[in-house]
Amino acid sequence: MKIIQKRGRPSAKTFLGEGKAEELSHLVQNYGADMVIINDFLKPNQSNNLVNIIPCEVLDRFELILLIFEKHATSPEAKLQIELMRLKYEFPKLFGMGAHMAQQRGGTRSVGGSGEKLLENKRRHLKSRIKALEEKVEQFRGVRQNQRARRRRENLFTVSLVGYTNSGKSTLLRALTKKENILVENKLFSTLDTRLALMAQDSSYREELHNKILISDTIGFIRNLPPILFETFMATLEEVKEADLLIHVIDVSDSMIEEKIRTVEEILTQMQCHEKPRILVFNKADLVPHAQKLADVVVRYGGDRPFIISALAKDTLHAVKEEVYSRLHLV
Repeated sequence: MKIIQKRGRPSAKTFLGEGKAEELSHLVQNYGADMVIINDFLKPNQSNNLVNIIPCEVLDRFELILLIFEKHATSPEAKLQIELMRLKYEFPKLFGMGAHMAQQRGGTRSVGGSGEKLLENKRRHLKSRIKALEEKVEQFRGVRQNQRARRRRENLFTVSLVGYTNSGKSTLLRALTKKENILVENKLFSTLDTRLALMAQDSSYREELHNKILISDTIGFIRNLPPILFETFMATLEEVKEADLLIHVIDVSDSMIEEKIRTVEEILTQMQCHEKPRILVFNKADLVPHAQKLADVVVRYGGDRPFIISALAKDTLHAVKEEVYSRLHLV
């Protein structure tokens, strides 16, 4: 069930307003719902108050994204980043927890003195864990920096795929590199790690370009990107900042194409990458049945020189490769 509420501003206490929260509570009971998702970011007190009113799990937009991330995380780095995000997000909520966390620990002495509160102990533990995770993430960042320095010494060029989540970047990476082991799924945030592979060369007369161009694929962008997510994954997104060229992959079949293009451009500006050279690639052309509709969309959003492709049809990629060579001054 989907409920849309219009109000001047969110309630400081419950986000929805107490009346709407009570109404939602009754709906949850009537429908036997297991979860309520608020499509926005809740403050700690709002979240705690809603949990006390609604008799099921209540998640906001950030917590939903975290659940999706946890499902797709496979590498040690991604798992560390997700744990760090969750702890940073949950830490402020401790200030609004109930009395059961503020009860004294009877008969126990600790660094903080006799009778230290459970809440204070938990805060100190989380601070320590957050610091440890930040140090480990920083170690991964150092490894990436060393890898990029080595690539520069070897005169390798890097082309980074950017785009809204589920725009087909991983499929395009597999097509451009001919790496069949690259995971491709029709799901949000199926890619959480930076993946790099050498661009495959099809023509023998370009033999001198073999092993010269690396294609990187990073986490997909999303509207209203949580600041904690952006901050935590910056070590991964630095691959975009250091790239010689960007390929902005756009799902041409998406009904919200304009908003998603704008979202990607805004995030690139936030990353100070808005002046990087880029190629606009309209992907999933095979999902647009009418040629005129496809042409109209590309004319409206495509800029000076757009490319219309289906990453599943490799014969549509030759022009994109030629443009990569040209932008990198390799031809």
